[in-house]
Amino acid sequence: MLNDTTPDIGAQPLQILVAGKLYAPEEMPGPVAVVLEGTTIRDVWRGTDAASARQRSAEQMPGSTVEVIDLGSLCLAPGFIDLHTHGYDGHDVTTGSQEEIEAMARELPRTGVTSFFPTIATLDRSETVQQVLRVVDAAENQVDTVAAEILGLRLEGPFISRTKKGAQYEPGIRLPDPAEMEELATAGRGWVRIVDYAPEEDEEARFLATLVRLGILACLGHTAATYEQAIRAINGGVRHSTHIFNAMSALDHRAPGVAGALLTDHRATVEIIADGIHVHPAVTRLVIAARGSRDVALVTDAVAPAGLPEGDYNFVGRKISVCDGAVRMTNGSLAGSILTLEQAVRNIMAFTGLGWSEAISMATHVPARIAGVALRKGSIAPGADADLVALDSQGLVQRTWVRGLLAFDILPMAKARGYFGAKEINGN
Repeated sequence: MLNDTTPDIGAQPLQILVAGKLYAPEEMPGPVAVVLEGTTIRDVWRGTDAASARQRSAEQMPGSTVEVIDLGSLCLAPGFIDLHTHGYDGHDVTTGSQEEIEAMARELPRTGVTSFFPTIATLDRSETVQQVLRVVDAAENQVDTVAAEILGLRLEGPFISRTKKGAQYEPGIRLPDPAEMEELATAGRGWVRIVDYAPEEDEEARFLATLVRLGILACLGHTAATYEQAIRAINGGVRHSTHIFNAMSALDHRAPGVAGALLTDHRATVEIIADGIHVHPAVTRLVIAARGSRDVALVTDAVAPAGLPEGDYNFVGRKISVCDGAVRMTNGSLAGSILTLEQAVRNIMAFTGLGWSEAISMATHVPARIAGVALRKGSIAPGADADLVALDSQGLVQRTWVRGLLAFDILPMAKARGYFGAKEINGN
């Protein structure tokens, strides 16, 4: 189980957010009021508009200073959680400085993300240790309370298959090494919480046994394993997988591969890059049909150019290009994405016919459960962290709160563009 601790960022006043609808992530018709006490959610009041919230707060909280914020017809949802992201807005996790990682955390609430796992791709051994230390320092230095919270560090490499490397840096790929994993876990001071690896490269499953012993979430990823090898890994303790269908052995009717194991064995959860580029919408529907939305997390696998204009950029010392919504290397291979979770939620609905509640859950409650932080993240309930996002009728982020503080507000931008209203999400 991953750690489930909340940083102490000091006392904050009572706030009551009144919305036209709530996705907790299950749908709750409005008006509905969410009472925030400091960094956590104190209560949820059904059938309560702004006027009723003021009266009720005066009766139940005499003497307290309470701010009632009427969001009109906007709906409230839990803050989004990204289990797999390499960068955003020009900031890179794999090679960037501590300051870059901290800047990325400040920018992510624009997309509704309130917590995330900075994900390091393959590097040489010494560089991997150095980058782990940078991410850990950023996590332990989160004094900026309006930044998305770093929940832990994810290693998507170097313990992967060369034949399924994708855009990973091939010279840095190495065999799964229990001793090196111990070294990285020690350097990470408890922050290394998710590790992707290729089980077919793990001699006698000693690497997997090390991950399990250390309490690190073991994931199948960038692997050419057979179906049988994947099942053995799941038997040994693998409980999650990297972006299903991407960088793994393909599904065939006589050789089901890793994808076949993940579609049929429900012990390991899966994640999907729902941009319509990494996985065809029809295959996305297949994943949902086989696993259901409760076992599938939306992730971005975003790289530094996400949030920036199309053009040429750099990824681990190599040229990548952003064009027509895709990020590619010079050989045409995909190199991460420019997807946001805000867009992924809308896409998964368009691709599969899922409703708002299920789609939002795939970006909130499901990743919280996978990461072992569901006691405080991924839902709007008393005692949970006050991580919230206000969405308009199209699912576009209008405001984001991180641990009770307003981290993003589109209103100043909207006013500049002459837009003042917001419509209600209809529940689909």
